[in-house]
Amino acid sequence: MNYSKKNNAHLNTKHGVSKNLKRVFGALLLTAIFFSCETNDDTAPIDTGEVLNYNDIQGFFEANGVQDQTFSIDASAGGSVTGEEGTVVIFPPNTFVDGNNTPVTGMVEVAIKEIFKPSRMILSNKPTNAINFSSENTFLLSEGETEVKISKNGNPLEIANGTNYQIAVPSAGGLDLDILPFAGTVSTQEGIVWNATSDVGANGNNMQYVSSPASYIYDVFETGWSNCDKFYNYPGTKTTNYINLSNSPNPSETVVFLIFEENNLPAVVKFSTPYTNGLQSYIDMLPEGLAVTYIAITLLNNQQYLAVEDLVIADDEELTLNFEAKSTQEILEALSLLD
Repeated sequence: MNYSKKNNAHLNTKHGVSKNLKRVFGALLLTAIFFSCETNDDTAPIDTGEVLNYNDIQGFFEANGVQDQTFSIDASAGGSVTGEEGTVVIFPPNTFVDGNNTPVTGMVEVAIKEIFKPSRMILSNKPTNAINFSSENTFLLSEGETEVKISKNGNPLEIANGTNYQIAVPSAGGLDLDILPFAGTVSTQEGIVWNATSDVGANGNNMQYVSSPASYIYDVFETGWSNCDKFYNYPGTKTTNYINLSNSPNPSETVVFLIFEENNLPAVVKFSTPYTNGLQSYIDMLPEGLAVTYIAITLLNNQQYLAVEDLVIADDEELTLNFEAKSTQEILEALSLLD
């Protein structure tokens, strides 16, 4: 009898432990599910109420980049146009020809874009990547990027041989004898790459500096993108950095930029060279010890993602950026903090 009661007591105890364990495991399971769904995944889609009208990164640039400002001038008389940011484009008389190289008269349409701020360089996919006089990849410090397009009745026009127009841009850095004019070659992968159109600096014939108001004025011989810039010179050790995109929501549509400023002039460097795990800088181009900000943007399934990282460039460093789901407005606000 006692043996039976002891056995029953043992069974009851065992049964009670089993029930308690089930309760504990059940609570742990619910807790795990709750936190995994609610708190741990910053890249999970968020309901912003926003419907994107594009599904790739190129569409992002087209929608959010700097847009055309349009003007009209008399081709025979020439004239000037002034952009919202202070860029002035000056056309002499009889500057334009059509596709058959025939001089154009009458009213023509002038469209310009002007970019001075890092945020707009990123949003427009117009970084300061460049080629130096030794045909090496490098980057620039910018006094202002300008695009000029001319058309008549919707048909593009060009600049007549032997003529040129001028661009004047407000100066943020003051007189610098290393400032040069550059022309940009647009590409989908790199955004744009700049080549110097002259090795004559600010005291030369092709680049003038005026102090009131502080401006650079330079000659331009073709329509398209031009830039008033200087090559970034760094006397110390340079290195290569790598951005590991293994945790990007959409690596194939991810863009990576590096940003810093010197003497009020921005440098915005785009990483466009692939390596095994993601994208890398130009080889041995980045100054070791320089404080920079990395920006990466991507999108997937009507959701955009942003990564921001402040750091000091280290030797041959591979970085993994943390992406967070963001609305367009949140991305614009984050980039504006770089200006």
